[in-house]
Amino acid sequence: MQDHPLMARRGTANPDDNLIPLINIVFLLLIFFMVAGQIAPQQDMTIDPPESASEKALEPAELELSLTATGDLRSGGEPVDAAALEARIAELTQAGAELRVSLRADTDATAADLDAVFNQLREHGVSTITLHSRLTEAD
Repeated sequence: MQDHPLMARRGTANPDDNLIPLINIVFLLLIFFMVAGQIAPQQDMTIDPPESASEKALEPAELELSLTATGDLRSGGEPVDAAALEARIAELTQAGAELRVSLRADTDATAADLDAVFNQLREHGVSTITLHSRLTEAD
């Protein structure tokens, strides 16, 4: 019985057959790292924090807020009003532990807006507020 010239012979191994599982694994790893990279909370890209020369490591915060140049307060990129902020703080402090808040303020935000946010947080019992900045670029 002769094989047809267009049909592959059975039982012969092609050297490229071992590459297919490797390619599948590479694609699965690629997809995994693309998804895993998105799990980290996204920072509000509209915020341009002021510069600082301090390199002190920051403790993680339970609540992260952003103050825009126009004085709007945001959490996770969504606008937050006073009532929503109070409810979120009450939810996070139910365990009785001290709540740490991280605030990223835009360079163009006014001191009055920043002071209003600090006062609002203090009224709700927050005593640890970390104000973020970006490192000064070395010359």
